[in-house]
Amino acid sequence: MAAETDRHRRADHVVLFPFMAQGHLSPFRCLAALVRRCRPDARVTVVATSGTADSVRANLDDEGISVHALPFHPADASQQLIDHFLASESLRPAFHQFIVDLRCSDPLADVHVVADMFLAWTADVARGDHGVTHSVLLTTGGYGSALYFSLWNSVPLVPDVDECFRLPSFPDIRVHRSQLTDHLAAADGGDAWSTFIRRQIAAFSRADALLVNTAEKLEPKGLSMLRQWLNNVPIFPVGPLLRAASSSSPETMTSSPILAWLDKQPPGSVLHVSFGSLYTISASQATELAMGLEKCGHKFVWVVQPAADVNGSESPPLGLPDGFAERMEAAGRGLVVQCWAPQVEILAHSATGGFLTHCGWNSAQESLACGVPMVGWPLSAEQFYNAKLLAEEMGVCVELARGAAAAVTRDEVAEAVERVLSETSGVRAAMSRKAAEMEEVIDAARHGDGEESSLGVTRRFLDAMACMSSCSRS
Repeated sequence: MAAETDRHRRADHVVLFPFMAQGHLSPFRCLAALVRRCRPDARVTVVATSGTADSVRANLDDEGISVHALPFHPADASQQLIDHFLASESLRPAFHQFIVDLRCSDPLADVHVVADMFLAWTADVARGDHGVTHSVLLTTGGYGSALYFSLWNSVPLVPDVDECFRLPSFPDIRVHRSQLTDHLAAADGGDAWSTFIRRQIAAFSRADALLVNTAEKLEPKGLSMLRQWLNNVPIFPVGPLLRAASSSSPETMTSSPILAWLDKQPPGSVLHVSFGSLYTISASQATELAMGLEKCGHKFVWVVQPAADVNGSESPPLGLPDGFAERMEAAGRGLVVQCWAPQVEILAHSATGGFLTHCGWNSAQESLACGVPMVGWPLSAEQFYNAKLLAEEMGVCVELARGAAAAVTRDEVAEAVERVLSETSGVRAAMSRKAAEMEEVIDAARHGDGEESSLGVTRRFLDAMACMSSCSRS
């Protein structure tokens, strides 16, 4: 008992290292706050690069969380995503020196590193020092992660006559060719993508723990799949790692013209449309989406923010029909917003009844946290498997299209939106009921203090890492 007390009194150091993209930074900021709640005496440092440090600092609410910037000369913005992944490995020497300096400054304090799933090379930095543990955070969910990484572990992929793939790890699950990004479908095991992702997978099995951005009761099947696949690694579902709408500043709440417009709309009548901060659709797809929104007659807020296309190409033109945005706003039918928008607050607004989304995991969980059903248009990576989970397992999503090259028609858009928003739609009633159930699950995980809450799981994780360090020292 005394040893347990001494271990908790020691001011250990928790080092969080996210990949340099908004969809990865946001969950890590939430995890930093969770660690501080569980261990107020622990030192918490978020590792960033010279280009992201200021943004990370600006979004941390706790003065007890520090930010350490590593010098980094990123790949040119025009390069593809894989080039940025590979360039991140150049951070290894600077990160290694940072950990060495931490240990030298306080040899009695243990260091617990939690790195992004695309920075799994950090596992090697932690090896050889009994005072350092290393864990990986999957910023995606359990189901999406299990399928995504299992597919990469199975390349080259050979389809059956129906253009479907069966995975050795999960033979009961079929994945269609339309649910693969082109670089995954073309991978032969020796290409840059395959070798990089397989290095991450190999590091997962060497980690002391795997943290997952989900909750036990939100994704029981997905977590079971992960545990089956990585049966020697302890898994801790610390999520959902989401920012609360109530944490927004009063200035945002009162000055947003989007929220002011929503205040004037009937409950559950508006479709929110957004493809995230990294993805775009083509001009022809945007035209069909616009015409479909006009045809269906339902109100909408369409956020068309400038996107850094993950495939390295220039962002395409909007493709909106002439006068569409002005016509919709004048008729009170909808808003087309070409800037950042407060997505959490939009989804939490009582007027929002549906969300047309690319099914990125952060966006999907934000929608579920507000009990909002979805229209899914996954574009890349594990988004296809998030959509599969949301539609087939949870029953909270109507899938509209798959992939950046999908041939979507205005009639298909109108039909999908109608199913989710129409008051006479039986689909809407069933999806709304299931989305409300998911909202309750997420609320319990985020705000509870039980064993399966985010706080409880994070506490168990920190206890396990402290125990591991203690045992290594003996």
